[in-house]
Amino acid sequence: MTITAYGTGAYRAAKPNEFVSTRAQFDDLQRQLDTKQRSTSYGDLGIDRRVSLDLNSKVSQLDSWLSGIGLTGVNLKLQTSSVENFTKLTNETRNDTRSNSYVPSASGRSSPQVLAEEKFKQTLDLLNISVNGRYLFSGKTSDTQPTLGFNEIVNGDGAGKDGLKQMIDERRQADLGSGQGRLTVGGAGTTATISEEATVHPYGFKIAGITGSSAALATTFNPGPPADVSANVASQPVPGDTVRIQLKLPDGTQEEVVLTARAPGTTGSDADSFEIGVDVNATAANLRTSIGAALGKEAQTTLSAASSQVAAQDFFAGSLNNPPKRVPGPPFDTATLPPTNAGAAATTVIWYRGDDGADPARSTSTVQIDQGQTVGTGARANEEAFRVGLAQFAIMAVENFPAGDTNSQARYEAMTSRVSEKLGFGGSTQKPAEIITELGSAQTALASAKERHQSTKDYLTTTLAGVENVTTEEVATQILSLQTQLQASYQVTSMLSKLSLTNYL
Repeated sequence: MTITAYGTGAYRAAKPNEFVSTRAQFDDLQRQLDTKQRSTSYGDLGIDRRVSLDLNSKVSQLDSWLSGIGLTGVNLKLQTSSVENFTKLTNETRNDTRSNSYVPSASGRSSPQVLAEEKFKQTLDLLNISVNGRYLFSGKTSDTQPTLGFNEIVNGDGAGKDGLKQMIDERRQADLGSGQGRLTVGGAGTTATISEEATVHPYGFKIAGITGSSAALATTFNPGPPADVSANVASQPVPGDTVRIQLKLPDGTQEEVVLTARAPGTTGSDADSFEIGVDVNATAANLRTSIGAALGKEAQTTLSAASSQVAAQDFFAGSLNNPPKRVPGPPFDTATLPPTNAGAAATTVIWYRGDDGADPARSTSTVQIDQGQTVGTGARANEEAFRVGLAQFAIMAVENFPAGDTNSQARYEAMTSRVSEKLGFGGSTQKPAEIITELGSAQTALASAKERHQSTKDYLTTTLAGVENVTTEEVATQILSLQTQLQASYQVTSMLSKLSLTNYL
């Protein structure tokens, strides 16, 4: 009979590896109990490692999208808030520019003008907003502040580059000419004439037509260019007869000068009426005087307001790649060449410093929110709606209407009517609401993607937990079973270590 396996010293033949591996298994179970993780490496997951790798990759991609959505969502909220505040400012200014609101002041500036200056500064602050060093209204050049400050925009940099105020003054000189909007009043005998300058140019009034209310005032119109009109006093008009002269202004608006015949010996303003003389020649002479006075007043009022609009439009259309157009000169009052940006970069401040590409503003900053979905979230401070608003605020801020000037009220009303019309963002002009809608659409897309990705991530995380994680109950059961087995093994081994032939027998 062989009893070697139970003989003295037989325990030495037992496999110590089994105790070591069991102990290692026990330690691993304790780790699982602490970390709730089934394994410390993908290899130990066995056939589930491929599932774990795939699910972790998908969750990582979702986290990347969700992180981008979160950061972009903050930017979009700030951008939208800025545009909404800008809209509020334009609406307030439009309400301030209601008709018949002129009140003379010692400073030459009305309350709406002072408020408009503050709104201009507020708008610049809104457009210069930045988050984590990124300017939100600078297009692709997000590290560049998009606009200059108020003083530099209006007054220039003090080092040779002019601002908006100087550009308005130059354009006003070019449009005014010698005082009648670059038109010449003439005629002799029974005729009064108005003619444009021989050299065709874009400055001053352009004649659009003339009409007389009766056969006594016969009119003719030559559309040119250059255009001219005439009024012939064929017979003595009666009080109330009118001559109507239609004029085009540089900003695209039109004005009608109405001159009414008044009875002999009566008084009235030459700018809107003419006295019936002792004969047709005297009446025609009075008509010529009235035309000159009317054109002079229109030049100082409506034409002046139109000049400001054109100059401001040209100024705010300027960028680093496309400097603003300026009237060639000096002299400016006799300029005939059209405004040009040749050399303007060296003589004019550029208010907008950001990206000015031809691509849509929204596409200057994009975020990928899904496998095949990219959302545009960019914006530029020189988008049309902002340019229009800034131009109107600036015009209100820089104009001056001295209390002692008889034309101040009419010029103020001409200015405010244009400002109010522009701030209505009518026609094809880009509206602030359009920008808000586009940014809102991007926010909606982000919110929808976030909800979708979060739901998918929750599902994948739950599935992944079933592969990688363990439950406390499961591990505790395994530890208890292993502990029982290990204890039994130790007891058997202890017994065998003490076994001898005598004990065995």
